[in-house]
Amino acid sequence: MNAAAYPLQRDAAEHDRLQAQARFWSADAAALFDSAGIGRGWRVADLGCGTLDVASLLADRVGPQGTVCALDNDSLLVRRLQPLARQVAGAAVRVLEGDAWRTGWPDGCLDAVHARFLAAPAGRLDELVAQMRRLVRPGGLVLLQEPDARSWQLPAGGPAWSELLRLIRAGFALRGGCFDAGRALLPALERAGLAAIERRCVVRHVPAGHAYAALPLAFARQLRPLWLHEGLAAESELDDLLAQVGAALAAGGLAGTFTLVQAWGRVG
Repeated sequence: MNAAAYPLQRDAAEHDRLQAQARFWSADAAALFDSAGIGRGWRVADLGCGTLDVASLLADRVGPQGTVCALDNDSLLVRRLQPLARQVAGAAVRVLEGDAWRTGWPDGCLDAVHARFLAAPAGRLDELVAQMRRLVRPGGLVLLQEPDARSWQLPAGGPAWSELLRLIRAGFALRGGCFDAGRALLPALERAGLAAIERRCVVRHVPAGHAYAALPLAFARQLRPLWLHEGLAAESELDDLLAQVGAALAAGGLAGTFTLVQAWGRVG
């Protein structure tokens, strides 16, 4: 992914958001890897790693004889992660800077490759799946996780929430992405000729006061410069909109997350 195409700001706040996101969905990533059958001693990769949370989960499963490559194109993030890789127990973990769509790695060099929340901001899903399929040996695994916003709900959010969700979707689309990329995973794997394809859909409900319920506001902070630059909203309109969403969060109740769509299959 071209770093310039990423719709969210590349800064410390975005890195913090990625960390919170990874921790929130950690148990579901672990369930995916266990269901798919990541094996001991495997060579695996996490494309667009963002953090080392997924790499650590993979390391636990491939063990001391396995290897984990964590790839990201954010040079600042990679520099932050590289010293931390030595602290990941269980397998050799390498953090590399590179393009998930053009890794340059040899054909069939991996036993499994994973990507989460890459197609949502950057699009080009079929191209991404083709790259992942190329990297995996026959019988190996291709695993993806992407969002579907249709289940995203905020109690008492009303029209303000609907408008914020529209802006979030529009911000991702402006850079070629799709916040509902999860809907397209199954057909993309089928078009790529993967076998034994499976899918799991997960929705979590959290109190409106939970930190992850405020994810829409975190997205708004990171997307705001793009919205303003593209004329999707004015400063005063955004201030009012975000104040209304903040009030809805403070009002309590249960917030529903977007649907996490997990899909995986084997290379024939």
